[in-house]
Amino acid sequence: MKNIYLAIVILCLCISCEDVLEEVPKAIAAETFYKTEAEFESALFGAYRQLARSPFHRNYLLINLSQVDYGVGRGSYSSTSNFQGLDPTNIGRTNSMWSAFYLSIRDVNLVIREGSEPDVIVEANILDPLIAEAKFMRAFNYFQLVLNWGGVPLRTEDNISDPDVPRSSIEDVYAKVVEDLEYAEQNLPDNQSMTGRPTKMTAKTLLADVYLNMGSWQNSRDKALEVINSNKYQLVNVSEPDDFYEIFGSNIISTSEEIFYMKYNPLSPNSFVVMLHKDNRDYYYGNGAYAAYVPDSTENKTIAEWDLNDLRRKFNLYNWDIGVGSKTLLYKKFTDPDQGLSCDYPIYRYADLLLIYAEADCRANSGPTVDGMEKLNMIHRRGYGQDPNVSSPEDFNFADYTEESFIDLVLQERLYELFSEHKRFYDLKRTGRLKSTIKDVKGIDFADKQFLWPIPNTEYEYNKAIDEVADQNPGY
Repeated sequence: MKNIYLAIVILCLCISCEDVLEEVPKAIAAETFYKTEAEFESALFGAYRQLARSPFHRNYLLINLSQVDYGVGRGSYSSTSNFQGLDPTNIGRTNSMWSAFYLSIRDVNLVIREGSEPDVIVEANILDPLIAEAKFMRAFNYFQLVLNWGGVPLRTEDNISDPDVPRSSIEDVYAKVVEDLEYAEQNLPDNQSMTGRPTKMTAKTLLADVYLNMGSWQNSRDKALEVINSNKYQLVNVSEPDDFYEIFGSNIISTSEEIFYMKYNPLSPNSFVVMLHKDNRDYYYGNGAYAAYVPDSTENKTIAEWDLNDLRRKFNLYNWDIGVGSKTLLYKKFTDPDQGLSCDYPIYRYADLLLIYAEADCRANSGPTVDGMEKLNMIHRRGYGQDPNVSSPEDFNFADYTEESFIDLVLQERLYELFSEHKRFYDLKRTGRLKSTIKDVKGIDFADKQFLWPIPNTEYEYNKAIDEVADQNPGY
């Protein structure tokens, strides 16, 4: 049994979902609670739990799988794959994610605020990394918010008690994210005693991704290179498709690729896995909910163009007979044959970081470089079962690519490497290829309203500083 985040597990057992949403804000007495290292850590673990049990538990990932070129939502998720905006059911799901992100922000804001109080009895060398971890988590939450909702209310330790906070611009949200991450990378430890908590390199990785989405290419490249040059991470070698379970298997506690993951175990389970499978005990011990699938390669151009010699193609998908004379494909990267629901979910791993570097390096230099191509080739070689660090016949030649064709190559490699890891929608959106890709693969005109999710009605009901018409995202 995996013993990750025992404190979070204890919280899961002691506090029901309803209790968290309704009771915790009035149950925490900051003046008596935030005094010791254990109390600060307990509040931090609560912030992680908000994410692990809600956004990264099911709906966040399934909606992302349903609104890309290769994926299709099923049942109540199916409307997402029409690309005409979210229906009321899925709006309700995104509303719950908004709440979870802000509940996590509330928890870390309390840590940051109370950590500055003069009567705190925690030594600075212990407290400063905890404050840095809180700021990392706040930055992570706001990054998810700005990616999905655009500009949002910026709630910090300074206005934590004020319900009326205006919607900030996208630029101001990103500025706060960068500010928090710069603090985090300076004050987080090089190593953590507990697997899964962020380190300096975790902060640098998130900062590299943030800069990439801001279009700050040189900064993104430089931060990614700092992580690469730290030599703290390396790609796991594989020689056959199922060797990738040495990275993703439900029995794996950590790997040399792990930078930042949502951690799960049988007492704090990952039910995302339940939603991916149907009647296949090799991959999931139960029947599964089969909430998302991939069309057969004869029906989907993205899958049809994926080389069958690429081990990732064989690893990521399996055929399933839908019972009407044809077959569809289901996801098998995340499995649970042993009834543990212990499969961790990757937010950042080294392969992702190398591809962030390759893209930012190309943009910063107005074209591909030998080094940027080498980082991409490392991922590509591994996909074909070869040593990532040794040149191979599968390598691409940087001289064959322009800036834009290299970006297309990076996106292709990110598609194959990060398949079903919730990155595809944001990759296509960031590079301005989302609408054209959906049209090309699925023949659907992508509605602009699906670029962002709607601001929840509950926010307008309690936050009088924003207007439900003027501040709502387009189309809702």
